[in-house]
Amino acid sequence: MVIAYQWVIVAILWFSHVIYFLNYMTIGTLSPFVQPEFQLSTTQIGLLCSAVTIGSLASNIPAGMLSDAFGAKWIMVFGLMLIGCAEFVICFSDSYLWIFVFLIIVGIGVGCNQTPGSKAIIIWFSLKGRATAMGIKQTGVTIGGVVASFLLPFIALYCGSWRYSFKLAGVVTLLCAVIVLFFYKEPPRQPGGSSGGGISWKNNFKTLFKERDFILIGLTGILLMLIQFSFLAHFVLYATKVLSLPVKKAGAILGVAFFAGAVGRVAWSVASDYLFGTGRRIVLTIIGAAGAVVTVAFIFLSGESPLWAIYAFAALFGFTGLAWNAVYLTRVGEFPGRALAGVATGINFVVVNIGAIVGPPLFGYFVDFTGGYATSWSFTGACLAMVAFLSGIQRKERMLTES
Repeated sequence: MVIAYQWVIVAILWFSHVIYFLNYMTIGTLSPFVQPEFQLSTTQIGLLCSAVTIGSLASNIPAGMLSDAFGAKWIMVFGLMLIGCAEFVICFSDSYLWIFVFLIIVGIGVGCNQTPGSKAIIIWFSLKGRATAMGIKQTGVTIGGVVASFLLPFIALYCGSWRYSFKLAGVVTLLCAVIVLFFYKEPPRQPGGSSGGGISWKNNFKTLFKERDFILIGLTGILLMLIQFSFLAHFVLYATKVLSLPVKKAGAILGVAFFAGAVGRVAWSVASDYLFGTGRRIVLTIIGAAGAVVTVAFIFLSGESPLWAIYAFAALFGFTGLAWNAVYLTRVGEFPGRALAGVATGINFVVVNIGAIVGPPLFGYFVDFTGGYATSWSFTGACLAMVAFLSGIQRKERMLTES
């Protein structure tokens, strides 16, 4: 019965991830509508995308601490309600500043779902099979991106305003909060799990940051987030400006990249569990190296490129640059053991979100400064190569032995 309910938990977490990432992608997919209305530069669009990440920075560590101590349910419900309410406010905002502020609030809600969701997988699943469960859960993020890429621009075009897309995001997020409230149960206590009392956060922080590999894991995550969110924030603009594609076609191609990312998250996770003997480092090394090669293709694509080639390279990038999350989050959560999984994940989300904040505006700055996308794509490829290097030089899979 417990084993069966494990997969109910995965299903609930999967759906919550679909919804929170759909909200994460609102500005990225609707930028062709928002940019001209507010007369924004590419850098300013990047900053709006980063606003969600700024909010998650504020909530990831507290959410991790609270999930270690008290469980995930109420933190997730609160976060989803916060996202839904903030999206409704954005619908009626006529100021760049207010949109920026409420996107930060959206990010706070996102952080209240990211960390507890990963903690739940670490608690509910044993070592072998855990990455697979995490991979299935994390496909919710890419499916959320697929839905956002196709649905949000369509709603904006059909209704004549991007604001209706935000309204839809708010409604479905509040419905998701109700589902989590009534169907999610806390995981049973596990050996090495948290007890909720007598937790020394200060000692936990010291323990983690004394580990060389935990620091390298964090640096790897910064680069991976920089790559992912730069791509998500700017691909639609790149496709419309450089590849001369209509917005709907650009959104469809981004959707294909997300779908390939969803497939990749499960494929890489299964490989990690069953092909590489629960090894996570080697999989991240392969992803980084392969992604670096794929990224170079975007430098040479143009409006004359065949559509099949654009779809193909977007899918290949999705299978690498958007497919690392599950294996990476499994590594972060299991590296220190179950008792510190929540706080370790929370700390890591804060650290790696530096990449998500810096990446989109930096990518946009390179475009504005050079007048083209070649430098931005070259930088993205170099970051993926560095991911392969940093993963390769790590020494440990885990701090503690776990069955």
